[in-house]
Amino acid sequence: MRVSMFRFLLVLVFSVVGLTGCVTMPTTTDGAALKAKQGLLVFHVTSNADAGLSYGDYAQDSTASRQREYWIGPQGQFRFAAGEMFYVVPLDEGDYMFGKFTVGNKFAWLQSTNRFKVNANAITYIGHISVRVADNRFGLRAQDRELEMRTYLAEKYPEYFKKMGFQKAFAEFNLK
Repeated sequence: MRVSMFRFLLVLVFSVVGLTGCVTMPTTTDGAALKAKQGLLVFHVTSNADAGLSYGDYAQDSTASRQREYWIGPQGQFRFAAGEMFYVVPLDEGDYMFGKFTVGNKFAWLQSTNRFKVNANAITYIGHISVRVADNRFGLRAQDRELEMRTYLAEKYPEYFKKMGFQKAFAEFNLK
């Protein structure tokens, strides 16, 4: 009985540790020190339902990234609550792509055209993401509302906004 309880607790601990590494915190505080070779990913989300959007390193072959996400899990995931929120997220420099869009127990794979690049010491704006869910259908799109994002960053993140360059890297959300 003790061995079974120990195994259960061990599996539970590893599961919790493994799962908590996948969800990316939506915001950071203004001026917080970034790690070497890190930049900020910024976007605004409007959603009428709770949803998730996973991301990982860019791969030309989306099949390989799907296999990785299926067996190992996503490199990271953004959770969207119904409503509106701005995200300011520190990420390591690199090429990324969105992999999977999830609403409840339904999901859609995204194609590898959903690429964005984060540069060190730069703010990367990927757009205003709109999530719409109705019955058994859902949609995901990005719009360019750069002025709105610049205004938000100037007001809420003035230290970062003054010190870091600003770049746009829009991805098309092609659902499969």
